Amino acid sequence: MDLRKGWAFLLLLLCPSLSHADQITSFQVSLIHPVQLFSDDYSVDGFRFNFLYGENQDLQGIDLGLINQTLGSTHGFELGAVNLVDQEFGGGQFGLFNEVKRNFKGVQFGAIANIAERSVEGFQAAVLYNDTQDDMHGVQLGIVNHAGSLNGLQIGFLNFNDDTKYMGFFPFINAAF
Repeated sequence: MDLRKGWAFLLLLLCPSLSHADQITSFQVSLIHPVQLFSDDYSVDGFRFNFLYGENQDLQGIDLGLINQTLGSTHGFELGAVNLVDQEFGGGQFGLFNEVKRNFKGVQFGAIANIAERSVEGFQAAVLYNDTQDDMHGVQLGIVNHAGSLNGLQIGFLNFNDDTKYMGFFPFINAAF
């Protein structure tokens, strides 16, 4: 074995342990949490694929899988049946059900529902239900839309704005600026 190849091989062996010190990995593959390449206290800066269910601290990049959960924040693109983010989100979420427990900036497309427990800056579209507990700055499109406070447009069968001076809901179109 050539000496240069030996050093390269040794460096490749050391890279996972160096990543472990920073608790960051550039890729993650998960069958079902906790059966995954790296434990849930790692952050992913790159790509994560979850066959059934994966869980990590933070994610920046692309997240694909059946159930994707981030204990911290996510910035990037999520595609899954269920996307769950415990902190902030920035980017695009596409799934049957999307939930962000803090502020959301970007685009949410949910076949069933989108929920942001704090504020939204952007666009929410779901067949059934969109919910923004605090401030909605943008557009909601769905059968039922709810915002704690609306600065934008709601299009749907029932549109709720908790911070209105008049009726608490409007059918079909609701706008506030």
